[in-house]
Amino acid sequence: MSNQLQELWIEARVKALEGWVEYLLNTLRTVEVMVEPRPALVMMEARDSVEKERFCVGELLVTECQLLYHDKGFWGRVLGNQPLRAFGLALLEAAQDCVPEALDSLEGSFRKESAFIQRQRAQMGKALGATKVQFDTMTPT
Repeated sequence: MSNQLQELWIEARVKALEGWVEYLLNTLRTVEVMVEPRPALVMMEARDSVEKERFCVGELLVTECQLLYHDKGFWGRVLGNQPLRAFGLALLEAAQDCVPEALDSLEGSFRKESAFIQRQRAQMGKALGATKVQFDTMTPT
């Protein structure tokens, strides 16, 4: 699955995501939900930046879903309690694998939502930049 497209589906506004999911459901038609979106816990590991040793950070809440399309299984998993996003990611994976041309007519919507997300990031960056502290002098920048 394209990482950029997957990230877009994770970050998109709910209204956009709902439209994409509805479109793919209508296009693919024979999608069977094997595992309804459900919460789960996964263990997260990290690597110490100095010693390069692995350690357990703890458990993270995720939502996961499994679909069956043309006798193939597809999983969607997202951080937090987000059933629509987990379902959407599984649906996106199925579309990319089996019917990639189904995504072509969504390209304009993908570009529009991506541009919106970039504007939001820029605004947030400006807001956070105004409160940034230089820790060597402990003064605002």
